[in-house]
Amino acid sequence: MKQALLMIIFVYGLMGLTSCQQQFEPIDYGHDACTHCKMIIMDKRFAAEMVTEKGKAYKFDDMACLLKYMEEEHINNAKTMIFVSDYSKPDNSFLDARQAVYLHNSEVFKTPMNGNLAAFATDREAAPFKEHLQNNELKWQDLESKLINQ
Repeated sequence: MKQALLMIIFVYGLMGLTSCQQQFEPIDYGHDACTHCKMIIMDKRFAAEMVTEKGKAYKFDDMACLLKYMEEEHINNAKTMIFVSDYSKPDNSFLDARQAVYLHNSEVFKTPMNGNLAAFATDREAAPFKEHLQNNELKWQDLESKLINQ
């Protein structure tokens, strides 16, 4: 009896530890709603996710929603994980937002909430769009500084 009780406590303890891990939670397109605007997340090219230090995942349909949410909630924590969809590989390929390269264009990147930002893994992947658009690339620090200066 004691062994069974100890085993149950051990299993529940393990479940509690794994539920608080900081990791990406896949987005269920067509079902999950954006944390900020509450719209259903549909477009795989522009989705984003933020995972808190405690492991809570917040999902977004557009980088604009993510950035506005971070501003409104005063989130500027280096321990918060932020993921963005890779525009070049939108089938559930997510990048670390702090390492990604961004391009902004309202004509080419028509995003759900008019953020018009697309994320790429490298400068090389962004290059064809950058050359065609005559557009400067942005880094996460550029997006963060826009938040701070608003």
